[in-house]
Amino acid sequence: MNDTNIKILMLLLQDTFVLEELSMYLNLEKSSISKSIKQINSFLEEEKYPKIEMNENKYIISLSKKQQEILFNRKILMTSDEIYDYLYIKFIHNGFINLEEEREKLDLSRSSIFRLFTKVKDSLNKNESKYVYIHGKGIELCHLSPKDLHLFFKILVKYFFKIDFSLNRVNLLDEVLKIYNTRELTIKLGKVFKENKMSLSSFLIAFLCALHVCTRLFKEIDLKLECNYDEYVNLKNSLNNHLKDFDLRYQEQVFYFLANNLSSAVPFEPEVLAKVKKLMPKIKEVFNLGEMKSIYEKMLLKKLCYSIFKYEGKILKVKKIDLKDIDSIILNIFNNILKSENMGMYFSDKVIIVQILKKIILDKNKLELKKILLLFNEVNILDDSFLRNELKRHFKNYEFTVEPSFFYKINREFYSNNFDLILSDEPSLKGNIKIINILNLNDIVESIHKEILQNHLKRRKASNF
Repeated sequence: MNDTNIKILMLLLQDTFVLEELSMYLNLEKSSISKSIKQINSFLEEEKYPKIEMNENKYIISLSKKQQEILFNRKILMTSDEIYDYLYIKFIHNGFINLEEEREKLDLSRSSIFRLFTKVKDSLNKNESKYVYIHGKGIELCHLSPKDLHLFFKILVKYFFKIDFSLNRVNLLDEVLKIYNTRELTIKLGKVFKENKMSLSSFLIAFLCALHVCTRLFKEIDLKLECNYDEYVNLKNSLNNHLKDFDLRYQEQVFYFLANNLSSAVPFEPEVLAKVKKLMPKIKEVFNLGEMKSIYEKMLLKKLCYSIFKYEGKILKVKKIDLKDIDSIILNIFNNILKSENMGMYFSDKVIIVQILKKIILDKNKLELKKILLLFNEVNILDDSFLRNELKRHFKNYEFTVEPSFFYKINREFYSNNFDLILSDEPSLKGNIKIINILNLNDIVESIHKEILQNHLKRRKASNF
């Protein structure tokens, strides 16, 4: 099982996908995916597990929870990146490593373990850390550079971030890091966040768990800034109360971190945040967004940070969303922005960012369509008060007029000149009328949103010439 096969298997255990979707989500050629699926099925057949099957053009695998647990407790399903992370963290954490012992734990050949650890050494050499060989014993770490401390912290965050959704439970780091009592820490931190009405996220928890490890190992960790922390007395008391079983230095650093974040836009890893802050002005410019509401700016900033962090950390966690035509247009524009900035993201994250951009555009242009005409072929719909009330709930500032479609046929010019948008369920009508299923509220809402989005993108395109 190579890395590609493991990724495909992990993806199919999260959802069902057609071949084209797998190609987009994994950024692989369709022929490569088809070949990999044959290899995976050969492996599954040998191990007496259900194979990947095709159902209505979608690839599907039906493994019970028990079968998944047994299968993903096997070291053969660890990717090379996971093995690298394990070796790097264990070496830095313990300050020593014996490759022969690790080779046996990982069930690898000598050539494989040396090849993988060479990547660890390359990183250490590049970042000016120092290590020595002790004959007959192993390798000892002599000096850890600030760059490698930063990398150690990032890989730790990645490990804690993946715990909740990783299918692979053969993470040997569990054994290395069990002394930090992460489960209890997570529960206590949750109480602190709730007590102080602070937003909680998987990344924040992962960051604070990694911070716990690093404050125990390294004196260099200090998150205090040159500012006044007096206004955060309640936060300090809350931390002292809930984290009293954890050492004082960790309590202190958590306090500085959370207090700093209360006064800043997005708490995130500095390198990733720097990339996103470079990306944001480009997105605003290309999509002609101008000044956006603070709530949307933070939402977009956070999602961009998570997406880049996941991509750079090779964390393949997807949320499948069906793309509409307008989504594909926005996605293509966003892809061009990423390409111009030499940045990458997983397809699933880009699709979610498209949904956020749609929200921002719709909010920015919510007053664009003031008068909307609904032309019905079915006369009884004229008395549909539920539909009228629901439309008013969705579009408080819009004026909806509901009339039979034959009125339009006898006075087209009047209606065309007096309404910003005309929707109808009468296929025979022509002109600028949008034909939809009037009986479906979602269809009406989606058509109005699509019109707003298309108009905005047309203006954006015109302003770029």
